[in-house]
Amino acid sequence: MFTRIAIVNRGEAAMRLIHAVRDRNASRGPGSAEPRVETVALHTTGERRAMFVREADRAYDLGPAADRPYLDHAVLERALRETGADAAWVGWGFVAEDPAFADLCARIGVTFIGPSPEAMRKLGDKIGSKLIAE
Repeated sequence: MFTRIAIVNRGEAAMRLIHAVRDRNASRGPGSAEPRVETVALHTTGERRAMFVREADRAYDLGPAADRPYLDHAVLERALRETGADAAWVGWGFVAEDPAFADLCARIGVTFIGPSPEAMRKLGDKIGSKLIAE
């Protein structure tokens, strides 16, 4: 079970996860042995007042948007380590389709919530995807 999920996305995608985690936490019975799960919004400096940042349990500033921190693996690795995240959720978009990010998570012991890097590599190739589907 995860105890701290880093959200590597923003907007609607982030809010969906935050609400799902809140619902999950609320459904635990009194005295439940299941730990409470926290959400960590990874965000750019300009997003610091965004709803997903305010609604998450914790927030981590990745830096200026101009530096494209959501695509910088070194920045994301530092964020995952410094926040103590034991899982990373990417929702949809560029990072969600990046097998190298899933590899990074595995290397540092963070569970990537999504398909395996191998599946992403295979399904990212149109010919390979067609063969798998057949």
